[in-house]
Amino acid sequence: MRRIFLITTLLLSLATSAENNVLKQFLTDFKMIGGNVTILEEYEDQYFRLQLNDSATIEVFYCPPKVCDKVFVVTTVCAPQCSSCARVYNKYGEYLFPLEPTINSIFPLATIDPKTGRITWTDNDTWEY
Repeated sequence: MRRIFLITTLLLSLATSAENNVLKQFLTDFKMIGGNVTILEEYEDQYFRLQLNDSATIEVFYCPPKVCDKVFVVTTVCAPQCSSCARVYNKYGEYLFPLEPTINSIFPLATIDPKTGRITWTDNDTWEY
């Protein structure tokens, strides 16, 4: 859990950076010290989704200053059922508030649209016996 927090904090600072190569440099450095982070998806300079390990992903969307000047982060952990939490930060990486699912669910699953930043919640409570 500490690893996810550390990576989220670093990603927030990278998301607000004007340089596109900063994220790739961070990932290179992280892999050199034994980390295993994979970029699953990127969209311009405002969105990326990373695979931290087999059971954890992080999505980050940076809303431009003319629109809202916030950073939206969705962390999804699977063990084995997947569940997400979404949080809003300011551009300095300070935590502002959580985003609650729009549905009543034990295991809510969230994803960010890379183009608009809209967070979509789905119900992940289906159990098969």
